[in-house]
Formats: sequence, structure tokens, C-alpha cells
Amino acid sequence: MILLGLILIVVALGAVAFAAAAVGSSSTSVHLSAAGVDVSVTPLAMFLAGAAALLLLVLGLWLVVSSVRRKAARRIELRQLRKEQAAAAAEEEAARERAADTAATTPLRPAHYETAGPVDTTGQTTVLPEETRAERRADRHVE
Repeated sequence: MILLGLILIVVALGAVAFAAAAVGSSSTSVHLSAAGVDVSVTPLAMFLAGAAALLLLVLGLWLVVSSVRRKAARRIELRQLRKEQAAAAAEEEAARERAADTAATTPLRPAHYETAGPVDTTGQTTVLPEETRAERRADRHVE
């Protein structure tokens, strides 16, 4: 593709050089009239005006195409971000529901209730046997 592009550029430059040499040798002027305006120009000026018009056309098309591509890329990115945001919101809602379900089934007790055993008057924690802990848990869930 690059080779084909380079060949087209060389051919276009050759055509421009030929047209400029052919029209540049003529000193006659061409009279044009359109929309009530009469203009007298040389063939070289006509050629340069056509080249400038073509350049402006190509530049305009390039700006439109690049703008459309950029807008499409932005739309795709926005769609992806909305999907990610919706997934995050759904995940957060599911986490809230799990937390609400857990809070509804867990009785309201102090956090230290399960980990701390009875306290002696000396301030040291007494470790309960495993059966007593299991009974305490069972009693708590029955209430």
C-alpha cells in the first residue's frame, strides 16, 4: 500500500509540473463571468485556484473524517464506561443486600461477645471449654 501511495504521489507531482509548464507559457487571459461577476485570469492563475480549491476540499474531508472517528471512539469508550459503572453498581447493591441479610440474621451483640470469655475479678480472661462455647452460640441463635 505504501508503494502504491508513493507511485500516486509521483504521478500527481508529474501532472502538476506538466500543467504548470503548459499553462505558464501562455500569456493569454481567460474571461469568466458568473453571478454578475466578470473576471479576467491567466490559465496559470486558474490552475492554481483549482489546486487551492482541491487542497481545501481534501483538508475539509480529512477534518470531517477525523472528527467522526474521534466521536465514534468517544462513544465506544463512554458505552464501555457505562457498562463498567452498571456492573460496579450491581456488585455494590449485591454486597449491600448480603450485608443486610447478614445483619438481619445476626443478633445485635457486642463485637467482643464471641471472642472474650468471662472475666475474673483479677482482670484475666478465662477460656471456656469448647462445649460451652458451642452451647452459647446455639443459645444465641435460638433467641
